[in-house]
Amino acid sequence: MISISIFLTLIGFEFFYQTSKKAILSRPPQVAYWFGANESLAKFIGFGLLLMALVLSINYLGWGSGIFAFLCMLMMVGSLVVLISPIWKLNISWLFAGFVLLLLIEII
Repeated sequence: MISISIFLTLIGFEFFYQTSKKAILSRPPQVAYWFGANESLAKFIGFGLLLMALVLSINYLGWGSGIFAFLCMLMMVGSLVVLISPIWKLNISWLFAGFVLLLLIEII
């Protein structure tokens, strides 16, 4: 549950980061075109993903600790995205491998 919440937070924050006007973005042309053409849809999807992560955290941990855990996840993921995304080292294979590793650690 926590791994899924972290994954949703990461993807939601990435959607908001890619639609930012202040960030210096280095992304492939297809991604740049999609986020440029569908900015409001990307922000809506990002908000929905962050809201789903918050609901999962609250459902799994309770009100107080769920909100606190979500805020900690948001700070952690935000720092990672801001540091790693400009050099474009956040690709799908690394993201999937990290998610599987987190899921395996959580199950064990």
